Amino acid sequence: MNALGRPLARYDRSIDVHISSIRHKLGPRNDSRSWIQSVRNLGYMLITP
Repeated sequence: MNALGRPLARYDRSIDVHISSIRHKLGPRNDSRSWIQSVRNLGYMLITP
């Protein structure tokens, strides 16, 4: 997989850091949950209003 223009290491946290930054910029929803939900063993999911 070459998502960041370079090969990813097994425990590369770059994507997690970017998702964290996006979550911070989006802020909480009206129900105090995040707009982006982690899906174990799959990735991330954007929650629609």
